[in-house]
Amino acid sequence: MNSPVLAQVAPRYLAGGGDPRWVTAPLQNAFRWQLAHTPVSPGVRLTRRDRQAELLLSPDPDDHWWTLHHTGTSTEQAWTMRFGARTPAEIVAAATDALTTGPTDSTADPMRVLEHAGWRHAVLDHQISSPDGFVTVSRHPLGAMHIEVTAHDGPWTSKPSARPAWRAYFSDHTPPHLAAAVLTGMVSSDPLLRDEKSMVPFLRYSVRIARERVPAHQAEHSLWDRIDRLNAHGTGTPLPPQLPGGVLPRRTH
Repeated sequence: MNSPVLAQVAPRYLAGGGDPRWVTAPLQNAFRWQLAHTPVSPGVRLTRRDRQAELLLSPDPDDHWWTLHHTGTSTEQAWTMRFGARTPAEIVAAATDALTTGPTDSTADPMRVLEHAGWRHAVLDHQISSPDGFVTVSRHPLGAMHIEVTAHDGPWTSKPSARPAWRAYFSDHTPPHLAAAVLTGMVSSDPLLRDEKSMVPFLRYSVRIARERVPAHQAEHSLWDRIDRLNAHGTGTPLPPQLPGGVLPRRTH
């Protein structure tokens, strides 16, 4: 029997949710976040050992799916990041990775990530849109940020209409390096791996799918390679380059 294969999907912000383990497994296995188990509940709550940060995965398609919250400290304000159900897990993981590994630069304005990638300001100065028009990022004066992602709701037509794909919200006081990490994950040209048959139809109308397929077992290995890399970082060992490949989808929305 042939091994299942996965499609390489771009742009990555329209690839669909993917495998939530891309977010949760490193937090548990590399950074020892504690799992709070609630019997007969589909939700997952992971708490950092100092109890000041937690990640909630709550499968409610009518609300935010992911919530990353920090309670604040004597020197740091509390903040919250929320992501909709169809946010690619790899993009959510950019935030959790940045939280656990710390800032790699002194980025003051995350919007510069979009500007450097060729995204352009919309009618309003505080908004930047993707070249394909599917994404609008708004940054508010006090630091809060909204991300709106849409897709075509049908096959290619002369006047396709937009349909909401997912939204994200970052509260005031969200560390700039976390927002920058998410935006960097969005603008990356690297495709994400998905089970094409399980993708929501309206997302397939707006993405590019490469002809070359990737064996599912290779994607599974990439997840554990990622955990090994983050484990190495936690012990002070420099991170090696990330291996190509993506994640084995277990949830598609």
